[in-house]
Amino acid sequence: MKDHQKHFEKTWKSISEKKQKISVETDRKIWTAIETRINQHKSRQKYYWVAASVIVPLLGILFLYKNFSTTASKENHLIVLQTEDFSKTFKLSDNSVITLKPYSKLSLKENFGKENRDVEFQGKGFFSIEKDKSKPFVVHAGDFKLEVLGTKFLVDQKSKEKKVELLEGKVKIEYQSKITFLEPKEIWTVDEKSTEYHFLSKNHVMNFSFENQKYSDVIKKLEKAYHVQIEYPPAYKNEIVNGSFTGNLGEILSIASYPFKLKVVIDNKNENKIILK
Repeated sequence: MKDHQKHFEKTWKSISEKKQKISVETDRKIWTAIETRINQHKSRQKYYWVAASVIVPLLGILFLYKNFSTTASKENHLIVLQTEDFSKTFKLSDNSVITLKPYSKLSLKENFGKENRDVEFQGKGFFSIEKDKSKPFVVHAGDFKLEVLGTKFLVDQKSKEKKVELLEGKVKIEYQSKITFLEPKEIWTVDEKSTEYHFLSKNHVMNFSFENQKYSDVIKKLEKAYHVQIEYPPAYKNEIVNGSFTGNLGEILSIASYPFKLKVVIDNKNENKIILK
């Protein structure tokens, strides 16, 4: 018998034993109260059993769903590093340092560095990669891929002309089944027409030797080597240039153009355009 039933019966027996006189109305109210409490308790019991019959299976479903979701996330979970309107530098678990330019994104798997060092990249960023001969650092940048062991380079994947500029080390680029190797201070680009270019950065120091060559031919050779557009007064195109020169693009142009008193001017609207005037 439940506690509340025992309480009411104990009270009733106590009254009877003491032979206390209770009016008929009082007697009726006491028993009515007892019956009401018993019925309420039974209703609650029934409700609890019905609720339990619904909640227990539901908890089982939620448990299974949670386990499934956790398993799926572990298998497919990616760590995403991204920027909005300002640059930000990140250090990866292998000690590589990546500086993402505004509105750029780098995605890597949760187990990055354990089996491989593959990342997905969108945007523009500077990479300083920790050396690991057993696990090359691979950057999947849209329609081209870079593979490095340890180096420093710049990737621009969002401009019309895709670009990889190597500052230090060595990089292998794979594009449309073609492999290109970059040496320090070399640049690789591909334009909207899928045409590839492999050339020197403008600050790359080189040796050039010209013997009785027209000024126009000297300009063409420099344009091809550095992948730039150079404008100059047509009046000097047939002038002859002789000599050996060492320096970067700006220095070579200044030396070769010195006899004609031409100065080097960079086009502010186009970094790949140089004007001599």
